[in-house]
Amino acid sequence: MKKQFLLLFFAVNIMSDITERDDVQAFIDNTAETTSLTREEVKNFLINVEFVERVIELRNNQPETTFSWNRYRNIFLNPQRVNKGKAFVDKNFALLDKIENDLGVSKFYIAAIVGAETTYGTNLGGFNPLDTISTLAFEIGSSFWQRELKELLLLAKKQNINPKNYKSSWAGAIGIGQFIPSSYMAYGIDYDGDKKVDLVNSLDDGLASVANYLKVHGWSEDAITILEISLNEQFSDLKDNKIKEIDLPFKVNNFNTSIPFNTLQSSDLSNEEYEGQATPLLVYEGTTTKLFLGFDNFRVITKYNRSSFYALAIHQLAMAISEKFDD
Repeated sequence: MKKQFLLLFFAVNIMSDITERDDVQAFIDNTAETTSLTREEVKNFLINVEFVERVIELRNNQPETTFSWNRYRNIFLNPQRVNKGKAFVDKNFALLDKIENDLGVSKFYIAAIVGAETTYGTNLGGFNPLDTISTLAFEIGSSFWQRELKELLLLAKKQNINPKNYKSSWAGAIGIGQFIPSSYMAYGIDYDGDKKVDLVNSLDDGLASVANYLKVHGWSEDAITILEISLNEQFSDLKDNKIKEIDLPFKVNNFNTSIPFNTLQSSDLSNEEYEGQATPLLVYEGTTTKLFLGFDNFRVITKYNRSSFYALAIHQLAMAISEKFDD
C-alpha cells in the first residue's frame, strides 16, 4: 500500500506544474532576490521538472553505508577497473603528467577518482541534474539541495544550456569527475585555455578540476595517504559485525576520528608508532582483518565523498593502477 501511494504521489507531481507549489514559489522568489537570475528565468527552468522516485530510493541506500567493506571494495578493486585505469593513464599520460606537475596531485589518484566515479568517463550517469536535484530539494525539503539547485540554474544560464540536457548521477553530479553544481562552480577550472570551464566535453578541464578540488582542500604532494600497520593478535579475526560491536575510546572507520599513536596504543589495537594524527580504519578485507591509518591526504579524499570506505577504495585503486606501471 505504501509503495502504491508513493507511486501515485510521484505520478501526480510529474503531471503537475511544480511552480504552483508554495515551497517552489518561495524558492523562486528567494533565488531571484539573492542571485543574478530573474524570477522568470527560474520559473522557466523549473516548469518542466519531473520528480524522480528512484532518486529518493538511491539516497536512502548508499553503498558507503549499507555495504560491507569487501562488497564495497569489490566494486572498484576488480581486475577490469584496474586494467582500464592502466589503459586510461597510458592514453592520457602526457596530460595527467602535466596536471600532476602543475597542481601537485598524483596522476594515479586523479585516475582512481574518475575511475570510481564514471569508469574513466564512459558513464556520466543515467539521470539529469534538474530533475534529481529538484527532487532532493523539494521532496525531502532540503535546504542544502535547494542551494545546489540555485547553483545548477546559475551554471545552466552561464553556459546557456538546458539543465535537463546534462547527464548526471542520482545526486545531480556532472562530468567525468562527478561534481555537484556548487563544486563545478567553485573548483572547476579552464585547463585547455578556451575561456570556459567544461567538465563534460573537455577532458583537460575535467581531470584538472579533480586535481584542483583535491589541491584546494589541502592535498600534500608526496605525503602518505594511507598506511597499513600491524594489528594486535586479539583483534586479528574480527569480521564486519564484530568490528561494529568493538568497544574502543574512539570510533574506527570514521573520517572525523583523528588520533595520535599513543591513543591508538592505549586501545591495544596496535603497538606501532606514527607521526601526527591519523584515522584508524579497521576492516575485514578478503579473509583477513586489517588495520590502516588515514592521514591528511586521506581526509582530503573524504571531502570528495564523505566516506572512509570511499577514501580507502580510492587509495587502493590508485595504488593498484600505479603498480601496473611497475610490472
